[in-house]
Amino acid sequence: MINDPIGVFEEGCLKVLKKAIEQSGFDLAEVELRLELPPDPKFGDLAFPCFDLAKRAGLPPRELAELLTSRASGLLQPPILRVKAEGAGYVNFVADHVKLTHMLFEAMEKNPENYGLIKEAKPLKIIIEHTSGNPVHPLTVGTGRNAFIGDTLARLLSARGHVVKRHFYVDDVGFQVALAAYAYGKVKDRVKIKGKPDHYVGLLYSITNALMEVQRLKEEAKGEGEDASRARAKLDEWVSILNELRERDEELFNLLIEELKDLDIRGEALKLARAYEDGEITAVKLVRELCSLALEGFKETLSRVDVTFDSWDWESEITVWSGSVDHVLNGLSKTPFIAREGGALVFKVEDAARALNLKKLLGIKEDHPIPDLTLTRADGTTLYTTRDIAYAIWKLKQADKVINVIGAEQSLAQLQLKIALHVLGYSDAASRYLHYAYELVQLPGYRMSSRRGRYVTLDQIVDEAVRRVYDEVDKRWPNLAEEEKRRVAEKLGVGAVRYALISVTPSKPMVFDWERVINFERNSLPFINYAYVRSLGILRKAQFKPLKVKAEKLTHPQERELILRLCRFPKTVKQAADELRPEVLATYLNDLSTLFNSYYEKVDVIHEKDCDVREARLMLVYAVKVVLGNGIKLLGIEPVELM
Repeated sequence: MINDPIGVFEEGCLKVLKKAIEQSGFDLAEVELRLELPPDPKFGDLAFPCFDLAKRAGLPPRELAELLTSRASGLLQPPILRVKAEGAGYVNFVADHVKLTHMLFEAMEKNPENYGLIKEAKPLKIIIEHTSGNPVHPLTVGTGRNAFIGDTLARLLSARGHVVKRHFYVDDVGFQVALAAYAYGKVKDRVKIKGKPDHYVGLLYSITNALMEVQRLKEEAKGEGEDASRARAKLDEWVSILNELRERDEELFNLLIEELKDLDIRGEALKLARAYEDGEITAVKLVRELCSLALEGFKETLSRVDVTFDSWDWESEITVWSGSVDHVLNGLSKTPFIAREGGALVFKVEDAARALNLKKLLGIKEDHPIPDLTLTRADGTTLYTTRDIAYAIWKLKQADKVINVIGAEQSLAQLQLKIALHVLGYSDAASRYLHYAYELVQLPGYRMSSRRGRYVTLDQIVDEAVRRVYDEVDKRWPNLAEEEKRRVAEKLGVGAVRYALISVTPSKPMVFDWERVINFERNSLPFINYAYVRSLGILRKAQFKPLKVKAEKLTHPQERELILRLCRFPKTVKQAADELRPEVLATYLNDLSTLFNSYYEKVDVIHEKDCDVREARLMLVYAVKVVLGNGIKLLGIEPVELM
């Protein structure tokens, strides 16, 4: 059984092309045999651009294309139908769609659930660290993009045969967590948690941070001068923020005011952070209790959207208490790239990059200086990136490749980390460490800030998606049972958010637009799932089961186009996995759905009187159903079968 029909076609084209070039007397060592898709199917199904070879051969590209075409014409074997010279200098190959259809349908009959999965010959052990939400506020819509990208990458790489482990980094060390834990310790026995625990932690942190800012600004606002004037303006802003936060939970707000009003909030939180790093039992108990509340809420959210983890990595255990971060600091301190500045330990990253000739290797322009990295504060506490160096080493010792899904705003810190790995002698490991950067999610008219308690949670986004899908389902299919409407709305709502957040190239900012996310007419999960349901409906109505059919009966132009698109599914999955581009698969599914809907409108399947044509068309619809279903599942979405 052939699981990659278009791969067979491509391999055959490359063999023919290689022989044609050899027979024409050209040196293959200097030729990149690269095939591409023509801009229009009428030109062919795969094309070889002759321009580079023509330059070396001293021939006009079109003349070379005609020469190679004449040589190739006598070398063709199925599923290549013909070869022709096109345009300014292309050798274009046309596939025998009947042969491809036989391969496709054989795969559909024998092993449909695995169609599209091409296993890697040399699988790797891969760690993907993603989501890693800070345990001082709920998972936001931005963290949701991280979670869905990371989880989809893991699914795609697993489908390719790699051994993939999903890791969540619990950032339990540092000032933010200590601040939230300090406040939590003051009120935990006096207030009952309302709603999800991570939402409670987020509000607790935001109120406490706002109180701390008001404390600081009141001191800075005393007296005259520009600094005092700016502090007074900022103070008004933070008082306004406090009033917003009071409305969200007045009981919690009043308790925190009562407990913290006469205390040095910042100073006490710093003491707790220091004690936690030192492993003091009371501090550990308090911080872990706070973090566990947040993680409980995270797990509830992640379970709803079908994102799972193999390992929950506590920053304190892996980097601090194990001595790993001390090992990093000792190693860097033995190099000439360390300095003391105001009591802080500083890593001179630019000096290290130049001394080790790393800029070109890492794609950094020579005239772009890399800022220093502060490793420890004057009080000896470590910073996040310092600990992250130790965590990177820990992960790299367990895997052939480490992929970190982290926001693009962390690109500098990730670059500094990689240079530190080189300085510490982990150059090979650094080459296996990938920062998979993604841009933020933008909600029009909304500025997010967790410190100010202004964020849109992933829970809110999913709830709103489910509500909107329910309204649409209720309007379109009013006769569905209420329980079925709710079930469909939940699955489609979650899937719609996931699809929207992974369908945009990660390097581009994603504008979250409900008109696009919940759209039953184009480029959305509901649109793709509706095409899937439509294919199921045709098959149910015809009571069709896969069988051997006469592929030559599929003569409609859109049937040929559908067959070629379906045959390209395995290559698309391979590309999405190998290039770490889940959006490639999302785009493919949207395009296939659009093409299938057009075919459905133009070609009668069920009422076709010619039995052979009818069965062939039903088999084609079955292939569409299989590919859409397999593709949707690879994106981490469970397709709905009834709408």
